[in-house]
Amino acid sequence: MIKKLSCTVLLLMALSAFSVTCNAFLLQKKVFSGSGASLSWSLNESNPDNAYSLVDNDMYVIHIDNKGDQEADVKVSHREFSIYKGITYNIVFKLTATKDCKLNAKISEYTDPYTEAWSSLTPYSIKANETLSVNEKFTSPKDINNADLSFEFGGALAGETPYDVKIISVTLAGNNPATPTPAPIRNICVNQLGYFQYGPKKASIQLDTETISPLNWDLKNSAGIVVATGKTVPMGYDHSSGENVHIIDFSSYNKCGIDYQLTVGDAVSYNFNIANDLYSKMKYDALKYFYHARSGIKIELPYCVESKWSRPAGHPNDIAALKDSVTYTGPETLDCSGGWYDGADHNKYLVNGGLSLWLLQNQYEHSKNKGTDNIFFNQLNIPESSNNTNDLLDESKWEMEWMLKMQIPSGFEREGMASHKVADESWTGLATRPDQDTQKRLYFPPSTASTLNLAACAAQAARIWRDTSPTFADKCLTAAIKAYNAAKENPAIFVANEQEDGSVSYGDNYLEDEFYWAACELYSTTKNKIYLSDMKSYKNCFEIPIELSGEDSGIMGCFNCSSTSALGTITLALVLPDEFPEAIDSIKKAADTFINEQKKESYGMPLPESTYINTFYDTKEEIHGYPTESNSYVVHKAIVLAYAYDFSKDDKYLFSMIESMDYLLGRNANIKSYISGYGDDPSKYPNHRFFCPNADPSYPPVPPGFLVSGPNSSGHDHLTYEYQMREQNLPAQKWYIDNEQSWSTNVVKINLNAALAWVTYYIDAYGFGPEDINKDGAVNMIDVITLAKAFGSNQSSLNFESRCDLNGDKCINMIDVIKIACKFNSTYASS
Repeated sequence: MIKKLSCTVLLLMALSAFSVTCNAFLLQKKVFSGSGASLSWSLNESNPDNAYSLVDNDMYVIHIDNKGDQEADVKVSHREFSIYKGITYNIVFKLTATKDCKLNAKISEYTDPYTEAWSSLTPYSIKANETLSVNEKFTSPKDINNADLSFEFGGALAGETPYDVKIISVTLAGNNPATPTPAPIRNICVNQLGYFQYGPKKASIQLDTETISPLNWDLKNSAGIVVATGKTVPMGYDHSSGENVHIIDFSSYNKCGIDYQLTVGDAVSYNFNIANDLYSKMKYDALKYFYHARSGIKIELPYCVESKWSRPAGHPNDIAALKDSVTYTGPETLDCSGGWYDGADHNKYLVNGGLSLWLLQNQYEHSKNKGTDNIFFNQLNIPESSNNTNDLLDESKWEMEWMLKMQIPSGFEREGMASHKVADESWTGLATRPDQDTQKRLYFPPSTASTLNLAACAAQAARIWRDTSPTFADKCLTAAIKAYNAAKENPAIFVANEQEDGSVSYGDNYLEDEFYWAACELYSTTKNKIYLSDMKSYKNCFEIPIELSGEDSGIMGCFNCSSTSALGTITLALVLPDEFPEAIDSIKKAADTFINEQKKESYGMPLPESTYINTFYDTKEEIHGYPTESNSYVVHKAIVLAYAYDFSKDDKYLFSMIESMDYLLGRNANIKSYISGYGDDPSKYPNHRFFCPNADPSYPPVPPGFLVSGPNSSGHDHLTYEYQMREQNLPAQKWYIDNEQSWSTNVVKINLNAALAWVTYYIDAYGFGPEDINKDGAVNMIDVITLAKAFGSNQSSLNFESRCDLNGDKCINMIDVIKIACKFNSTYASS
């Protein structure tokens, strides 16, 4: 009855790696027969123009156009198998090529310390149109559970390009020891980090067949003792996952502890904790992303935490030339230094940068409004941490100052507008540090969308910097007003949403929402009635949409970088709640919609499938499933849910927000935590030029707290083609590959982490837990009296009580009083 293994794409790739049993073939003898997919094999290249691969006539074909400089610049790999110390193995393979060439072959660990178990002593030679047959034996020097078999074809090994290499068959055999006990069936999907003591606690279980009758479940503690039991709730067939799903609700169990586990029959979950400090570290890890993404500064200890994440400064003098072949006359060059790299590569964009900056600035403004902004004071471990300014302000300023530089100066065409982006002329490859980027840097002509992003963020910055640095606030406000006026003079300078060489477009054909957003920010800062009039002229003013606009029409979401009206409405509700009660009403109305979406989903997230038009180069196709960066829609809706909780104190919004995080941390069809470093099976190999040890072992693994983009039904990277995801008509949740080459499903970006930082900050500060000092499920006078008895003490005081130190600063003061006041009269009755 219990599903034996979830047929995710990753496990589909692993079908070629049989179980560790005696006399086993560790790889399929003929890996490309039958399905026509490349299964566990993947192509790795230093530049996407070097090569591409496909399966043809039961052979894995690597078409090589450019050989690169290094032998590993064109490489194919097979993973998901194990070898053991002292065991002798037999490696057999056959290859052919259309031109004379050479290759290296080796088997090694694909994580540190990258021990090599076997390799060709000298390169093998392939004669054109002849078959190379290799049959060799070796003895493994150690146990390697994460083995990698790779063939290198680049650099000096390559033949005269272009040509094809064809892998006919590969066999690896050996007498691996028998597995003493079968691996557990991990078909119970849980939040792999954990659940709050008095919060919702739900899991999903995948079944072989549609089972109408409830099943028995057990909750076991770390000693394996059953501490709670119940019946599953059948949900039937789940279209987004292609699974038959039941829900396990164990919310009534509220004893804190570590290493709990759910079981249903033979199926077990990953271990998880029940605690009240689940996101206390993640909120800072999520913000650390932005220091790693900084352009123009050396990333170094102690700020980068570990030496492996240090790197030289990238683009310290980022002087970019105006892109050729454009009908625009602007400055010949623009100083584009500073700011954050947008994502995997080394480009910087006003549009997505605007959304990301707004989220961080809104996070600060929200914490300031709540009186808990000290959460970020000297806490982020960044170079500015000792300057007596809130670290969150300092980190956001790094981007704001860059955006100001992108404003076209006086005396040039479209002065006051903002350049759309600064980008490389051509794409760089994986394993390219920012300081190693040799591409020509280009700045692109101003667009109306980028200019309105500048206007909105600069107006927001002027407001939040007013008390800290009036001079900087004035500078931002001047730039915001100038940008807004320039946009009104040039209201329709659109950027097409199309593919470009070296960067993405961030195009948008509908800008009324950006005008509304900018007007909201300017009015909230200046109270100038001109902006109030402009706000009210927007047809959907004061609303939180539940479906995106423009080219994203049909996608069920509240905002993204090209649909921004919700940002303006949120600002009005936060800054001017008495003046705009309709904004608050809209937030609660949208949040109610998201809760209803969530209730219909078997995995408990507010992410329904959408029907939308996807554009890729010159093709347009209708997609039904998940959009690009689907995980962002989960955290964006969680932010709206947080504001709904702020304005209503209704626990249903907080519960919904908490449950949304469960999906990101493992309660999903892939049983994968989409946040690096968190959970038993987190995403490990995001698409990134520096955090990519699979592309180059000298490069570091991803730090903890990075949110990957997630399942994407319109994915177009070459791995989605190699694994024939489109041909298999995979369910929406299964369009995901934890591989650094899957830029369409596994990229990391500033907008993703900005939203993750906001949500984890909120849950940790205002969610379940520390304010309920006596843990009776309510924040009341008992807790106030307990804290009062310890007030004024520190860690060395006799009357110090750690449970009263609500913010963890080792002293009990007004910060703790404010935290308990924010939650006073809250009850934690799980639903």
